[in-house]
Amino acid sequence: MKKIVPVKYVRLKNFLSLPGFVLVLFVMALCFGQYVDLSLKRQLYALSLTLKDLIVFVLPILIFSFVFNGILQLKNESLKVILVLVPLVCLSNFSGFWMAYIFAAPILETGLITISQLEPQQQLVPAWEYALSPIIKNDMALFLGVVAGIVGNFTKAPAVDKINKNLNVCAEFILKKLICPVLPVFVMGFIIKMQHEGTLSLIIKEYAALLGLVAVLAYGYMFIVIFLISQRSFKAAAEKFRNMLPAVIIGLCSMSSAAAIPTTIIGSQKNLENRSIANFVVPATANMHLLGDCFALPIIGLALMVSFGQELPSFGQYAIFTLYGIVAKFAAAGIPGGSALVFVPIFESVFGFSAPMLTAITAIYVLFDPIATSSNVFGHGMYAMLFEKVYKKVFKAA
Repeated sequence: MKKIVPVKYVRLKNFLSLPGFVLVLFVMALCFGQYVDLSLKRQLYALSLTLKDLIVFVLPILIFSFVFNGILQLKNESLKVILVLVPLVCLSNFSGFWMAYIFAAPILETGLITISQLEPQQQLVPAWEYALSPIIKNDMALFLGVVAGIVGNFTKAPAVDKINKNLNVCAEFILKKLICPVLPVFVMGFIIKMQHEGTLSLIIKEYAALLGLVAVLAYGYMFIVIFLISQRSFKAAAEKFRNMLPAVIIGLCSMSSAAAIPTTIIGSQKNLENRSIANFVVPATANMHLLGDCFALPIIGLALMVSFGQELPSFGQYAIFTLYGIVAKFAAAGIPGGSALVFVPIFESVFGFSAPMLTAITAIYVLFDPIATSSNVFGHGMYAMLFEKVYKKVFKAA
């Protein structure tokens, strides 16, 4: 007999997976953090750092599995589709990164959106430190996944499909059963650290306007692209947006672009002349075309640079960040805050982010995740329309 789970427990479980839980942690830390024993704070922060190392350690496994599976799904069309699909994804992500920089940097620099300086009052030292480095780097896992997928499509060996299936089971288990359940604990230590160092209240107060800036720039940019694709017809562009709205709402509520894929395909089919394009473009690019993150992560990073008294990056420095970011988009984990985890070493190496800044960007991004994910979903639909234009010229003309 199937066990019936009470509704209140289902609601509690759903709540724990939403940004509302993070907001509660922020409020509780702000109101009662000063009463928490220092040794407990140090242990919670050390636990968060340990969990971060463990997540980074398993990321290459997830990256290889997802990329390998995605390439195999292309079957005989893999090479010629990749020749268009991947460069177009890179170009779209590249445009998103630069639109964020071009519009957000002047606004932040001129003080139209004020960001208070977040100087820690006292450092919180973790109770323990344990460094765990991944066996291979993320970019190498990405490369191996692409090569293995292409070779698998050519050989068509049954063993390849079996390996792919087992890897997917392993990756899904790591993602859903190991990583997702510990995310609240992972974030808790970082929030405690910010409260202890006096930055938490400033973050809560200052970043509401920044969230609005991310939403306006991300959605505004994508709507303009759709407007141009729709032969500059506002009515047609609005209709295409309405077709994507159910998927956008699912992304907003679930913080999972993967959960929104079926609805994204349906919405994209309504917007395309060739409906079959949506069936493979949306799933194939769901993890690597994250246009919302291309706005959210750089804008949060730029705001933190201002708040910590650093100069905004030059065009050359930001170009290096963009190149690293484009590669990182192929390695972003599809979990709340996953993109921030992948981008942490990039912010550290290119922009020289300190430990407090890396802590802040991780926690802030979790709060921004509903807007980032919903705009990622909208970006999937936009990309399918963009791909169809290129598909017509490259494949049909051949």
